[in-house]
Amino acid sequence: MNRREWLCLGSLGWLGMSLPRPAIAQTGSRRTPVARSCVLFLLHGGPSQLDIWDLKPAAPPEVRGSFHPIATNVPGIQITEHLPRLAKMAQRYTIVRSMTHSAIFHNAATYYVTTGQPPLRDVLAVTPSENDFPHLGAQVALKQSPSRNVPAAVSLPDPVSDGPYTTPGQNGGFLGARYAPFQILGDPSAESFAVEGLAGGAALEGKALHGRQELLRTVNGRCGWLAGDRAVEQLDRHQQRAMELLTSETTRRAFELQRENARLRERYGRHKYGQSLLLARRLVEAGVQLITVYWGGKVNNPLPHWDTHFNNNRRLKEELLPPFDQCFSAFLEDLDQRGLLATTRVVCMGEFGRTPRFGQDTGNGVDQTGRDHWSQCYSLVIAGGPAGGGRVLGRSDRFAAYPADDPYTPQELAASILHALGIDPQEQVRDGFGRSMPLSTGRVRDTLFGC
Repeated sequence: MNRREWLCLGSLGWLGMSLPRPAIAQTGSRRTPVARSCVLFLLHGGPSQLDIWDLKPAAPPEVRGSFHPIATNVPGIQITEHLPRLAKMAQRYTIVRSMTHSAIFHNAATYYVTTGQPPLRDVLAVTPSENDFPHLGAQVALKQSPSRNVPAAVSLPDPVSDGPYTTPGQNGGFLGARYAPFQILGDPSAESFAVEGLAGGAALEGKALHGRQELLRTVNGRCGWLAGDRAVEQLDRHQQRAMELLTSETTRRAFELQRENARLRERYGRHKYGQSLLLARRLVEAGVQLITVYWGGKVNNPLPHWDTHFNNNRRLKEELLPPFDQCFSAFLEDLDQRGLLATTRVVCMGEFGRTPRFGQDTGNGVDQTGRDHWSQCYSLVIAGGPAGGGRVLGRSDRFAAYPADDPYTPQELAASILHALGIDPQEQVRDGFGRSMPLSTGRVRDTLFGC
């Protein structure tokens, strides 16, 4: 390859483009979906099951902590006293108390729950690779009809990482960038919030988009040697499709939070995660199939993540649970009142839970006020679907350390989500090495969503 050819390919990379990777995906039939959308609400860092969804009031003090369980509006179901709003609407959600896997580091565990595939390495410094398994949103995008006028998958408000190490499993992986979820950056609660390239309606037809299109034409003109190349022709089609999605009226309107009633915005909470969930509801209405809301940012720094190695009780009580109770209860209530909960699947989860005992060190650092990482047993919450809410699935042992009955895995959760969206989890795809594998190795658990 000569210098001119190299510079042309470099221009493509600078524009955020890549040539399609051949023979990656095998297309197949798509069954009729029973759900229109799925929202993943990831509480990054790992929320404590013992202090939120699976309290053990009869356990010793070093296990149970200082929080007390309260009754919900569904007889027999109790949650923490610090979620009073959610306690009044337990009929809208189901608690799974027996999630389990073996990954113990943030990046490996997050990769596991966002892709549905076990990580190859469970180490601190694992980072994204083009050989990663794709995010669930990318798996959904692979099967999306090209006639749709909204992105298949959207992630917001910011990507997550463990310190300097970007978390894998948030992009297209071996499927390539064209299938990656559309990533929104920024704080939707900020007055200045705007999705880059979409703000201002007419402005989209102006400088930013026009400049990008002109640059594309310049690159194409200078790279005449690529003309007729099948991969480049595919790239042109993908770029045109991306432009159509970005300029569609449906997409633009979905991101315009200012259209929402001020009282409803207050109900969700005027903070990053409240407004992110409100934006997620608008994306559900617009027809986006897989929306991921990350509550976290960078763990191991002073951001409101759920990684409570220190001051577990104070941080949960004062910083994390009050805004979570506000925004998640508003989200479920809003979906239900608009008739969207029946056709939407909601999963609220961390990448793992916390240790049964305060001060129990699993190798990540902890003091007597905190709980370390624990993936052997943890809880998550689901909502939507014909199975309905007001249920508890699975059961943990007396210290919430291990499943005592009916364990669930990330593979099974991923398979159940794909199944609900009309995608066969056993459908074969090819990775970057040409190896054929199913989208999911998990079995569909009908008990989760009732489908």
